[in-house]
Amino acid sequence: MKPFALARVLQLAERRSETLARTVKLAHGVWLRARGRQVQLTTLRDARIAQLAGELREGVSAAQLQEMNRLHHAQVAEMQAAQAAIDDAYREWQARLADWMQVEQRVKALRLLEQRYLAQVSVQQRRMEQREHDELVELTHHLDAGRPGR
Repeated sequence: MKPFALARVLQLAERRSETLARTVKLAHGVWLRARGRQVQLTTLRDARIAQLAGELREGVSAAQLQEMNRLHHAQVAEMQAAQAAIDDAYREWQARLADWMQVEQRVKALRLLEQRYLAQVSVQQRRMEQREHDELVELTHHLDAGRPGR
């Protein structure tokens, strides 16, 4: 019997799927790290707010207040950048995931074709074996019928 005609295509699709699975995991890791960075910044912001609350109760000069305001704006900008990084990483992760899912569907379809092909080969093999068996039985009957004394 001939081998599965799309075996090489299936093999290449499986390799592509494995490669894309790695890129999905990598993109997911980037997204998780971006979220971790945002959590870090939020923790720093909360600590800074608590510190500022204490300083403001004691009173601060105008120069100190301007510096605090500048730091606050820098923190807000950093938080926005962190959120943008999260959004970008999420979009990248979802794009990689969609690519992988598409290739994985192709792999599944090729595997199904391979299973159908193997089932068809198995049926053909059984038919051929049955035909050979039937021919052998028929030949044996002809030989037995041709012998005298039986």
